[in-house]
Amino acid sequence: MKKIPRVALFFEMSAVNDRRVMQGIVRYASLRGPWVFYTKLHPFYMTRGKDIWHKRILPELKSWSPDGIIAHLDKQKAKELIALNVPIIIESLVESEVSGRITFGDDNLSIGKTGAKYLLNLGFKNYAFCGFVGISWSQTRSEAFCKTVSTAGCNVFTYQSRATHVHQNSFVVEDQQSLCDWLKSLPKPVAVMACNDARAQQIVDACNFSDLEVPDKVAVLGVDDDNLICDLTNPQISSVALGSEKMGYEAAAILDKLMTGKKPEQTALLNHPTNVVTRLSTELLAIDDPEVAKAVRFIRNHRRFEITVDDVVEATCLGRRALENRFHKILKRPIFREIRRVRVEQVARMLLETTLPVYKIADDLGYSSSEHIARPFRAEMGMSPQEYRLKHGF
Repeated sequence: MKKIPRVALFFEMSAVNDRRVMQGIVRYASLRGPWVFYTKLHPFYMTRGKDIWHKRILPELKSWSPDGIIAHLDKQKAKELIALNVPIIIESLVESEVSGRITFGDDNLSIGKTGAKYLLNLGFKNYAFCGFVGISWSQTRSEAFCKTVSTAGCNVFTYQSRATHVHQNSFVVEDQQSLCDWLKSLPKPVAVMACNDARAQQIVDACNFSDLEVPDKVAVLGVDDDNLICDLTNPQISSVALGSEKMGYEAAAILDKLMTGKKPEQTALLNHPTNVVTRLSTELLAIDDPEVAKAVRFIRNHRRFEITVDDVVEATCLGRRALENRFHKILKRPIFREIRRVRVEQVARMLLETTLPVYKIADDLGYSSSEHIARPFRAEMGMSPQEYRLKHGF
């Protein structure tokens, strides 16, 4: 009889992306398994120091004899798991001290760029990034964000403060007043990207405390699309969504190969941004020209319909040439490109959030055929709709 693999998982249940990675692992096991899991997921087991780790968890794990491990832990605990000499996939932040292992982690460069491009499309002139000092993933996101905004010729500001760890990936900030002072000092209106949703919530709270209207004065964008944080905050927070569940599925597939003695093709897995989920914190067009703002709003409101440039022009009080000139001056792109961009965003969202085939999405959005949806999608995204779904979804 074939032995059922024993797989140990070490993740932080309070972190939304850790939960989603585990969902991907469980999905793989349900389709390709079965697997038996050993889990210590409650923060109590991850934060109570060496005593419980060395006196209880490690002895239990050794006695259980795992066939494989997937872990998101600090460097010391990860090294102790590696010493068990079983197939293991570890979070990439420990790679510098445990080279030669399969790793996983967030694509922080792409996350920063995605946030910047999303906010740039809202038409702001002033931008800012708010993160934590001394935390590498926050710094990488900040650098990518600032570089993208600066390249577009816009103003960009940064704010980073030290954070106190509560447990993995969660922070308490003890400097609300300085955060309030920084937000007040920024030129308005301003679009602020936070390093994650928890930080975005702190920004919105600071704005509410300082009587800074969100999004009218300060638009706020987070990262992780943690529904609990984003939907409970007032106003609700827009956020960069990540493909964490897909990455968990891929990590499980690689571990499966390792446990059967096969050599995987990949040695590193990256958690890429998939899309931006728009909520009230960025529902604003920071465009001074009322006719251009009216045109962009018309395009957004009709993203599910096949509209033309003439339709957009008719929604304003300008002629076609005048509106085109103002579009180029303010948004740096022609009207048809804005129509295509907004429509493709809607297609991408439906590819990830539904299981509808491409031809059905094309029909729902007024495209005459799958071919007519594929050409604009490739022009904007650099890949076909099928390739996009395969890369970012299941």
